[in-house]
Amino acid sequence: MPITFPRELPDVGYLAADVVLREGVTASSAASGLINYTQVAPAVWEASLTTRSLLLSQFAELEAWWISLRGGLRSVLFRHPHVCYPKAHWQNHGPADDPGNLLSVADGNLLSVNSVDAGLVLAPGDRIGLERSGRYYVGRVTEASGSGTTRTITVEPPPFATVALAGAVVRFAKPAILMRPVPDSFQAPRNGRFYTVSFKLVESA
Repeated sequence: MPITFPRELPDVGYLAADVVLREGVTASSAASGLINYTQVAPAVWEASLTTRSLLLSQFAELEAWWISLRGGLRSVLFRHPHVCYPKAHWQNHGPADDPGNLLSVADGNLLSVNSVDAGLVLAPGDRIGLERSGRYYVGRVTEASGSGTTRTITVEPPPFATVALAGAVVRFAKPAILMRPVPDSFQAPRNGRFYTVSFKLVESA
């Protein structure tokens, strides 16, 4: 059976799954002595993962998955293996499992969303996702308001134009983004019979 890309993250168990935003901003001194800040690249998410101890057979399967990505030429559909729901719904998943519909985006990062579950509760720090035509976005909620089946949600970083369009699906549970391997980041030290694997992924278009 042929492999379909982007591939899901293997479910091998992870001791750590740290996801940080690389903002693409540099600071430089001006002749006046002031500091100039410049956006030199789009903000992207980077994930650093470390597995639990793996037997040889488990390590071999994970390595085969990594090799299939061809050093970043092929992509991963990354969903955080630990943080899957808004914090208000870690136990009561139901309201977050229902996706919303994006109505509009104002000021680049203010999302108007309808068709949500009336019981949905969002708070600063929660992650949400947008999906449209095979494009994916994940952002942090910085503010949320609304009642009934509509919400107004401010997110960072601002979603990119090709996904921030009316009709995009808004995910509150297990939001996904496209990522690719960071070259030469795969490490697999061995301790007796066991391997502990670490690797990095970075958001891609």
